[in-house]
Amino acid sequence: MTHLRSRYIFPLALGIAALLPAQTTFVDVAAGAGVLMNSFGRGSAMVDLDLDGRLDLVLANAGMRNAVFQQQSDGTFVDMSAPWGIGNDPRASWASLVADFDNDGDPDIFFPNRGGSGGGTETAQLLRNDLRRLGTFTDVSAASGAAATQPLMSFGGTTLDYDRDGLLDIFVSNVDGLGCNLLHNEGNLRFTDVSVAAGITFNNGNYRHCSTGDINNDGWADIVVGNMVGENLVYQNNQDGTFTNVAAAVGLASPVLNFGLVLADFDNDGWMDAYIPKWQSGTACNGCAGSTMGLPGVLPDPQPSPLLLNNGDGTFRDVTLNSGMTWQTDMGHNVADVDADGYPDIYVGTGSPAVLADDRLFLITPDGSGGLLATDASSTAGIVNGGPTRCHGIAFGDYDGDGDIDVYCNNGGPQEFLPTKQTNFLWQNQGNGRYWLAVDLKSVLSNGSAVGARSAVVMQSGRRIHRWLSAGHGFGNTDSPTQNFGLGGDAQVDRLEIWWPSGIRQTRSNLQANTRIQVTETGILPVAEPVSGQKWSGAVAGPPNSGATIMVSDAVDSPASTIPGADFRNLLHPVQVGSIKLDDRGRGEFSIPMPEDPAMVGITVHVQAWIHAADDLERGTLSNVVSDTIRAGS
Repeated sequence: MTHLRSRYIFPLALGIAALLPAQTTFVDVAAGAGVLMNSFGRGSAMVDLDLDGRLDLVLANAGMRNAVFQQQSDGTFVDMSAPWGIGNDPRASWASLVADFDNDGDPDIFFPNRGGSGGGTETAQLLRNDLRRLGTFTDVSAASGAAATQPLMSFGGTTLDYDRDGLLDIFVSNVDGLGCNLLHNEGNLRFTDVSVAAGITFNNGNYRHCSTGDINNDGWADIVVGNMVGENLVYQNNQDGTFTNVAAAVGLASPVLNFGLVLADFDNDGWMDAYIPKWQSGTACNGCAGSTMGLPGVLPDPQPSPLLLNNGDGTFRDVTLNSGMTWQTDMGHNVADVDADGYPDIYVGTGSPAVLADDRLFLITPDGSGGLLATDASSTAGIVNGGPTRCHGIAFGDYDGDGDIDVYCNNGGPQEFLPTKQTNFLWQNQGNGRYWLAVDLKSVLSNGSAVGARSAVVMQSGRRIHRWLSAGHGFGNTDSPTQNFGLGGDAQVDRLEIWWPSGIRQTRSNLQANTRIQVTETGILPVAEPVSGQKWSGAVAGPPNSGATIMVSDAVDSPASTIPGADFRNLLHPVQVGSIKLDDRGRGEFSIPMPEDPAMVGITVHVQAWIHAADDLERGTLSNVVSDTIRAGS
């Protein structure tokens, strides 16, 4: 009998929670929840599509219809594929990228297609979310330009705002020597292929899955790609619309048998580390998919899938030896903190096209001597109870609202072989009493899904826990955008720090553990530098229809944050220069006249906004500080 826990969870007293055992176990509730589907499963997503506060599911199913399941108030799901316009599209979808591509407040769906499903190419599919207006999704592929009208063989996909213009771009990785493609978002769901101009030019590989992150902490999103037949790609963002492949220079090349490349901060030092899933099959494919996927078959000397730590400068060192990481057929893969200890864990689907195999769950922790420990918890967590699989899509999210991370597994083999169809899993996390904090990020100036936002919680003990918000992670998955911070046994959250993709830095203090909060992007950004005799202008972000009082000073107090580049400070002796009202998106603009005085040239000026209710100046919060030096007018 399948049991679904209530989504209405009453918080335990802190003393009781601290005494509970930390063992993490899972129960498959797919049948009882109504999401059991027999398919050729590929990338999946766990995102709130209809904005009712409950996570829904999106399934990419190569060679079968894609599907969406709407979550109901009792925690069960209803297949809404037909009513919501997903339908029986004949293309073979390999990834589920779900994000707000048009910045209208709801997530859209992009399906990269074809992958390793036989020869030939296919176009992708772009679906605009019109649920609030029309009650359905609208296929806008034909009008989208390069996003869905360019025939490719896309195995993987991810999203990023690579030029920080506030619009999400799309990156797809292709098989059979077709290279990769970077699609720039021009607005209104129109995309242009800028691959060559951006330096995305390596076309001699057989590329699998891709992810994004910031490997050198410069505030600009980088792209990593797994390669089956050669070196991986690590496209470092040059901050000018171009990228440079630095895979060998930073230590992530790791040639051949790479089914992806995932970035995550495994040791919580504020720098993104890497996990490289190696496809190492103990049984040859015997032609089952090798001709279309380029799979090498048997590896004579299997090696554990690499774990690499960032050296704190954007280069990486291999810490796999003695970590406990094993070798297996890493195919499906994704990373999230499922045991709420603050460190990301690794879920691996190990079934090959030819052979079923048990999924693996590795709990990752620092080893105390500069490396990592990978503890195989597949049996103790109950993952093996589902039996052998061909697991591909693995999406993470707290679907039942109880504070811990659940797992959706989209299973199934290659579409060319009907017997490899398989039903999926919805692994409900049974909890372990550890503390947590859930954070929903509501962007204003940044892209609509806040993809690329960096967050860190700082505990009263001084411990820091870091997260990076992504869409398109692991095997073409989109995890819940809610940032779930597992706090372990530490119940006191001193502050939350956020580095938004726009460049705004923000902080919230004295937060209660075992709660879920929403943080609206709030702060100011300059749009020009201050010039003597001219107006210094900038943009303001905050809660919709709130007020912003602008203040200026020639001095600030000392920084209060250790996030690189963060600027959580207050003005000393501020002068109020005016107030504005933000619009219904939470946006506004300010301008400050700079004196036409030669003596002022070279002086650093600082600006801060006091964000408050439009009619209540008394209650509000300070935003970040913007600083620049006055230069002489021309």
